Order: sequence, then C-alpha cells, then structure tokens
Amino acid sequence: MNLSQKEKVLLSFLGIIFASQLFFLGHTVFYCMDNGGLKACPEIGKRLEMTFAGQVATVLALITNIGTGRSNK
Repeated sequence: MNLSQKEKVLLSFLGIIFASQLFFLGHTVFYCMDNGGLKACPEIGKRLEMTFAGQVATVLALITNIGTGRSNK
C-alpha cells in the first residue's frame, strides 16, 4: 500500500488525537476510581464506550477508503 504524503500526515494526526483521547480518558478513569468509582463519575462508562466506538468506526472507515479513486499504473 503506497500512501501519499497527505495521507501519512492525516493518519499521524489521527494517531495523535487517539492517543491524547486515551490519555485524558485514562486519567479521568484513575481519578474516578480514587474518588469513589462509578458513584463519583456515573457517566464514565458511557464516555469510554463512545470513545472506543468512535475510534473503531474511524479506523474501519479509513481501512475501507484508503486508496480508492486511484488508478494502478
């Protein structure tokens, strides 16, 4: 698979966004667990689910659309 420079940059940005989301969400989970668990943060499960669902959907969309519209030379 040959990626253009633009695709490489966009995938790098996406990776940075995913990593930062996971970092902040992980920090939030540890904070909540130290301060009463789900009683302190009742919406944390929904946030985790939405984050991972969004990331999986994005990755699947990228996998199916990378390289479409190019001619093989």
